[in-house]
Amino acid sequence: MTIQPVYRRSGNWTALLVVTWALSACANVPAPDDQMVLSRNAVNRAVSAEATQYAPLEMKAAQDKMFLMERAMGERNYVQARTLAEQIEVDANLAERKARAVKWQQQLQQSRAGIQVLKQEMLQAPDTGFNPTATDSE
Repeated sequence: MTIQPVYRRSGNWTALLVVTWALSACANVPAPDDQMVLSRNAVNRAVSAEATQYAPLEMKAAQDKMFLMERAMGERNYVQARTLAEQIEVDANLAERKARAVKWQQQLQQSRAGIQVLKQEMLQAPDTGFNPTATDSE
């Protein structure tokens, strides 16, 4: 039987203490309730902006991560849940902005088409005698 030197035994105890401390630190991670509220609000805003129609890929990513976040919460894996909640918020904000941009682009195209129709009507209209540059000298 050999006797281990004292410094070697103390190193083993130190390693054991570090591992125990690390595990207890992970167990004390608080639930990411605030971040979850932010991510849910972001998803709701994206849905209101019709992101499911105009930004379906980004919206699906956010919804898929929402499912994973709920599962992580059920497993009390708060670190993963917080990470997913942050990603959900980013994905939902992207989906909302993309949906709004697509809708604005469509409105712009409709406005331009309307302007073109009005220009054509003005060019084809008979002369009404209205001349905005003439002055009434009566």
